[in-house]
Amino acid sequence: MSLVFLLLLLHGVVPGMRALSLCGWRRQEIGGNNLRYCGSSGENTLSVVNTEEALIVRSPLLTSGDIILQPQPGPYTFCLHWVPALRLLNFTYGVTKSWNVSAGPRPKSDLPPSEAQPPSYPCEPSYLLSNVTINGQPVGSSCSFSFPLQPTYTDAKSVEHEISQVADYLDKDNFFDTGQVFRGWIDATLSQVTFDGDRRHFGKGPLQAAVYKLHSPEVLTSLPDHLGISLSFPEELLEAMDPGTRLQVVRIRDSGALFQDAANSTVLDSQVVGVTLEGTPVSNLPEDIVITFYHQPLQVKSSLVCVFWDELSKNWRTDGCRTVPGEGHTDCRCNHLTYFALLMQVPGAVLPEVHLVSLSVLTFAGCSISAICCFFTIIWICCSGKMQSNPTLQIHVNLLGAVLLLDLGFILSAVLGALEERGPCIGAAAALHFALLGTFSWMAIEGFNLYRLVVKVFPASSLTTLKLALVGWGVPVLIVGAMLFMESYGVYHIAVERPSDYNSTASICWLTEPIVQVLNLGFCAAILLFNFCMMVAMTRRVLRLSAHTRAEKIRHCVTLLGLSCMLGLPWGLAFFSHGALFLPIQYIFSILNALQGLFIFLWYCTLSQPSAKKRSHSSDCTSATPASPRAEQSLSSDHKKLLG
Repeated sequence: MSLVFLLLLLHGVVPGMRALSLCGWRRQEIGGNNLRYCGSSGENTLSVVNTEEALIVRSPLLTSGDIILQPQPGPYTFCLHWVPALRLLNFTYGVTKSWNVSAGPRPKSDLPPSEAQPPSYPCEPSYLLSNVTINGQPVGSSCSFSFPLQPTYTDAKSVEHEISQVADYLDKDNFFDTGQVFRGWIDATLSQVTFDGDRRHFGKGPLQAAVYKLHSPEVLTSLPDHLGISLSFPEELLEAMDPGTRLQVVRIRDSGALFQDAANSTVLDSQVVGVTLEGTPVSNLPEDIVITFYHQPLQVKSSLVCVFWDELSKNWRTDGCRTVPGEGHTDCRCNHLTYFALLMQVPGAVLPEVHLVSLSVLTFAGCSISAICCFFTIIWICCSGKMQSNPTLQIHVNLLGAVLLLDLGFILSAVLGALEERGPCIGAAAALHFALLGTFSWMAIEGFNLYRLVVKVFPASSLTTLKLALVGWGVPVLIVGAMLFMESYGVYHIAVERPSDYNSTASICWLTEPIVQVLNLGFCAAILLFNFCMMVAMTRRVLRLSAHTRAEKIRHCVTLLGLSCMLGLPWGLAFFSHGALFLPIQYIFSILNALQGLFIFLWYCTLSQPSAKKRSHSSDCTSATPASPRAEQSLSSDHKKLLG
């Protein structure tokens, strides 16, 4: 038998070939720099033929197409990798050029197989493929090689061979165009494989799989130790399953081609574990499923977070999963089944639990006080009877309304984030983002209005409140709509150092895409920079005024402090929360910004009080310098402009 097999190799035909690696040297003639792959519906083989014009790869699973190779003639090395299980063809030519071709289902032929054979080519010495190896074994030179395509097998021995062949390609760069093809293949293969007994293990190295027939909960205790995980299922779920339901467990050492998200996240030990039930989607369980990952102890335990792969967004997500660290292992408690992994978090972003509690209390209390103050300030301004005819007061009311929404949105997002319910959390995150964008938009409008009234003193008859409202509320609506379309909202986890070793993350409903968070930060930074320039101009204006009494000096300071709150300048502290300043800045930031509504309320109350100087100006005019009345009049005028 071995002699017959060797003779067939020397003649370029390999019977029963499944996964294939064909490598060798090709002498390229002038004008022959083409790779041509084409389908042939009448033949049940994969063939490689070298001619003067092209190197031709033919299979019924391919569609026609040409690829231009290096233009210079001469000898070139090439490798063709064919994995029929994944219907993927990878071709490498020369040193750097590599192409992947995804094959489709076999097309139907209008002609009988005998009448649709591929054309034959003469084999001349200059066309010979030399130094040819097939799956690492050297074979003789030839112009063409043919490999019969085999049907899909479901017996355990063939599936074992197929999984082992695919595992050899997992560490090869540029082989897999998409991990979705791989995941579809492994799930379908494990669903169809037949074997005796309650369990069967397949593969080794970078790809391992196990299939269990869940006749009883005891079957799960037999997970092989070398899979590096253990599973615990709720009894209610096991009792609700039909007898013989299959549990499929896959362990993959991913080089980055199968589960690569936009953020290039780092997976611990490059290990991804898939847990699925055959033909049964599992989600929103009342009791969590526990997947335990075993690993070497980490110096920073809270640098790990449990995630699952979202096939729609092609990203790692945390919705429905909690992280419970331990000594030498990490438990992922999730309410659904799919592919899971442990992501490495940046240690510098870890927040001690005691400070998390303190900051949470300060923020919740501050937001509650701020919301109440914003509400009463809005009522006060509306009841004054001046708002309808005063654009400045209308801008104040819109800003206060945005701050009110921001306070309520933060409280709602924090509460729903702790529950980690995906649907409600998406809505809460969108509402919080809209309120934040609205707050910053109206702070920018306040800065522009300040510049118009006090610094340049020019009318803006063309800028009505309606047009400003379209900017202040319309821009946030457009941005939030785009983020909803991109599915950028969800449960956002913050790494927390907990002495209790339970769930090393805190959750809030917020943006989950890193690139979107960067863009959002840039939007806020641009508005803060603009308002900082407005604040500098206003400070120069106020410092030029002459204050005659201590009360006037205090009034100047209150004006500047209130304007800084109106323009949102305390938000800029977030850009300095690094290193040793991280915790102090977090406390200052939380207090100042959580109480923004209170500070605006106090500022408005203070500047609304009549000045004592104004009541006695007539008796002091005779002794004042010529510049003093003008300075006082200018200051009073500026206060009136700011208050509306």
